[in-house]
Amino acid sequence: MIRLILLTFIVSLSFFSCRQSMPDKDKERLDAVCNKFMDEFNAGKTSEAIQLLKENSVISPAVLDTLEIERKMNMVLPNYGKMISYEFISEQKIKDFIVRRFYIQKFENFYLKFEFTLYKSSTGWKITGFEFNEELLELLY
Repeated sequence: MIRLILLTFIVSLSFFSCRQSMPDKDKERLDAVCNKFMDEFNAGKTSEAIQLLKENSVISPAVLDTLEIERKMNMVLPNYGKMISYEFISEQKIKDFIVRRFYIQKFENFYLKFEFTLYKSSTGWKITGFEFNEELLELLY
């Protein structure tokens, strides 16, 4: 009887430790979506990038349309210069259920910060926030 209890305990412990170390495929999928968004944006395919965000977030398409990303980019490009590249900067976590991913889009003369907020609900990870601007305060501290 003791052997059975001990065996059950060891199997449960090993199962738990394996489960803790398993990668979160849903989170990895959303990380890839954020990277793909930045790839598309950097390639000048703003419409495709926005469509990717619409398909993979809980943000309503109407709200994303009000951001007027394409129009704003047409206004800033003459001042910022051509797009050079982007870099993933960091990921900030609150426990294991909220993540903010930061990217910097580099231009010839300036930069833009892109921020994606991801939330883990009972049904999996979702993009719940998206923002782009020139503010770097949260990245500096």
